[in-house]
Amino acid sequence: MTGYYRYAILKLKQPNLFAKRVIQMTFNQYINSRRKELGMTVDELVERSGLPKGTVSKITSGINANPKLSTIEAICRALMCSVDDAMGLTPPSSLISRSEIEHIKKYRKLDSYGKNAMDSILEIEYERCNPIRKLITRPYYAVSVSAGFGNPLDEPPEEEIEIIDTPEHRKGDYVVRVSGDSMKPSFKDGDLVLVEKDASVEVGDIGIFVLNGESFIKKLGVGELISLNPEYSPRHYGPADSVKCCGKVLCKVEKR
Repeated sequence: MTGYYRYAILKLKQPNLFAKRVIQMTFNQYINSRRKELGMTVDELVERSGLPKGTVSKITSGINANPKLSTIEAICRALMCSVDDAMGLTPPSSLISRSEIEHIKKYRKLDSYGKNAMDSILEIEYERCNPIRKLITRPYYAVSVSAGFGNPLDEPPEEEIEIIDTPEHRKGDYVVRVSGDSMKPSFKDGDLVLVEKDASVEVGDIGIFVLNGESFIKKLGVGELISLNPEYSPRHYGPADSVKCCGKVLCKVEKR
């Protein structure tokens, strides 16, 4: 049985025994260390905990080795930690540091303008350091475009898929699945690619093309559609052929 579950059972069923176990884990040493970390005097701890000074002094000095559970909880509240913190069951990074407390004190002394300014800066920096992965939807062609053999791309998409919201992904208009291996190593069989429908496709760009009724993902050449896999020959086209570009391939995406 882990320490946490022992703690929970003892707290619910045997609070006095629980208090003894906490003390055996050097509770007085922990609260002294925590008090110093916060720059808090014993008198300040007395004031914040609401306990008699004699009670707090006996605990911090180690004279009282068996305080009541309610006393332990009051001290932990004053030190802005939990009983789990005092037992060493909480990672140190989750505790409020002295510098954080100083920030809170300064924040409380600001006027409404200053608080709004700090809130705005905090929100910007929080999003920078903790980006939220929002999702967007795009039409998805379940019928794959070929990377080696022709497949029709003249049916409307039957579903939508979610992809991560990024500036690049917002440019895309639809998603198609690659079939075959002629575009290896950049695109493999089964890869999903995002396509910008109205983008300008220049020679050397990779796009989705419909050649004589068959759809392909290829690199545009001069009078030809080129495979990246050297084992596949280019598909040449001339004035008698029907060629349509359905958009520029932006990137691979993952289905969410």
